[in-house]
Amino acid sequence: MRYADITIKSVADVLKALKKQSSPNQLIWFRGQSVSTWNLVPSLARDANHLRAESALLKRFMQNAVPHLERLPVHEWEWMFMMQHHRAPTRLLDWSEGPLAALYFAVSEDNYLKKDAAVWCLDPVALNSDEARIGFRSPNEIPAFGVDKVLNSYLPSQVEEAPNVMNAVAIVGQRNNSRMVAQLGVFTVNHRDHKPLEEVGKAKHVWRWIIPAASKNDLRQELKWLGYTALSLFPELDRVADVAKELLQ
Repeated sequence: MRYADITIKSVADVLKALKKQSSPNQLIWFRGQSVSTWNLVPSLARDANHLRAESALLKRFMQNAVPHLERLPVHEWEWMFMMQHHRAPTRLLDWSEGPLAALYFAVSEDNYLKKDAAVWCLDPVALNSDEARIGFRSPNEIPAFGVDKVLNSYLPSQVEEAPNVMNAVAIVGQRNNSRMVAQLGVFTVNHRDHKPLEEVGKAKHVWRWIIPAASKNDLRQELKWLGYTALSLFPELDRVADVAKELLQ
């Protein structure tokens, strides 16, 4: 990894880590994981049998989703992102442009309060240029689904037919729902090589912050004071109900 692990016990520690490990105008993406030992692997790639079923999954999702949609997706990428949004397995891995959003996801799961967590940091430009061999004239430009043809070989309909196996790539998409907007959502997507992102190439595109289990409750409170809550990151009616139920506790 690019840097040695840093321990995060407070929001102030996040700022210290950013000052130490980043420079002005540098793109860094963040992903919070409840358990520090979990790898950076998208949901579909965690089981080889599931990978073989990707096309079937997509078709079944499309078949049953149509009655519930006001507007039909017009591109295969849109269907893939919709599946990710509704927790169907895909080759996409969620990231955020906001470190505190990622920190919230690292500490918010009650089932893992006794486990150390991690916030992974990703240099998307380094991943794309050094490992995926994708670059642009503009130094901080990231490929966008449905715009850049270089991503076509990552589509479910084409990934198995692509002549070469490619590394994971960092991509952006239209933030067409309130959750993506609130979470500043961005993604990486795997091709046919499904090794963990932290094991791709020389792994100089990633590093992590470790959150001790003993610090999770304190960090939860700090994030709440700063307005990072379930409602702010999931601005949906179900979360509105959850916030209302907090009055009963």
